[in-house]
Amino acid sequence: MPVGAYRPNAWHDLTVLAGDVWWLVVLVVGVAAAAQVLSGLGFALVAGPLLALTLGTTDAVRLSVTMSLVLNVVLLTCTYRLVRWGDALRLFVPAALLVVPTFLLTTRLSSAWVSATAGAAVLLGVVLIASGWRARWVDAPVGAVAAGAASGVLNVLGGVSGPPVALFVAHRGWAPAVSAATLQAYAMPLNVVTLGALGLPVGEPRWVWAGLGLVLGAGAAWPFRRRISAGTVRTLVLVLATSGALMLLVEAWEISG
Repeated sequence: MPVGAYRPNAWHDLTVLAGDVWWLVVLVVGVAAAAQVLSGLGFALVAGPLLALTLGTTDAVRLSVTMSLVLNVVLLTCTYRLVRWGDALRLFVPAALLVVPTFLLTTRLSSAWVSATAGAAVLLGVVLIASGWRARWVDAPVGAVAAGAASGVLNVLGGVSGPPVALFVAHRGWAPAVSAATLQAYAMPLNVVTLGALGLPVGEPRWVWAGLGLVLGAGAAWPFRRRISAGTVRTLVLVLATSGALMLLVEAWEISG
């Protein structure tokens, strides 16, 4: 079976009973887009694991990265004056250098291993972000290199580049608007490089439903982006990401079984 190929199992049976997969794509992308608009991150954390359950790992990563790229462009056009371009570049370079090697490695791994690795990585990121973990070396030049490298690897594995760079940004103590803008400036070129390695998502219906979810979720959240506290959004993103990661781990266990 090709890496990331979709294999029917108990989770698939649930989606069949509930109806066609399209409505799940709309729902997941919509919720993830709202989280990204409100907090500056969270799209891949929410959408990546949950889309993998309905589309398979490879197609889910492609679709998640593509939709993330669209959001990056939209949000960056409104916030580019706030970007810390030097920090964005220091994060991007090590991330981009590891995209192709990571992709080549995943072609040698089974779907179960890819799903398990992505799920475990998301859980680790959630724990670190929730704990408020701090380390002095993160503020040193090596901190940007380590955060960017880890982010690039995770973007290929599960479309979840956010946790490592979120930790890096948290150490900087920037204003929320500056953090969100810098994350978009970093993630946009990384997503372009990642799609160059993985290829664009296939299947026109998935583009249509994902695009619909993106418009609905982002449009619904936009009027509230300055009204909902960052803490509330952060909690919601972490809860949804944890749920998705746990389901990915269950998926990996069922495939391997």
